[in-house]
Order: sequence, then structure tokens, then C-alpha cells
Amino acid sequence: MAKFLNSSGTTYHLEELIKNASDRLIIISPYLKLNDRISQTQ
Repeated sequence: MAKFLNSSGTTYHLEELIKNASDRLIIISPYLKLNDRISQTQ
């Protein structure tokens, strides 16, 4: 079953992906709008 996330849910899951990435994380999506907190993470 599909899950539909609101913007805070999307931000949470993206933060978890970034934290748990062991080396590199590449996300390519024309539909994803990142908030400033996520897009400035290096």
C-alpha cells in the first residue's frame, strides 16, 4: 500500500536517509522541493 507524506513527513524521511547514508546519497527527482534545512545539508 502506498504512503502519502506531507512536507514534514518527507523532510523527516529525507533526514533519516541522509543520516544513515554510509558514503554517498544521490537523490534525483524533478518533483521534490526541499526546504532550506535539508537543501543546505552537506
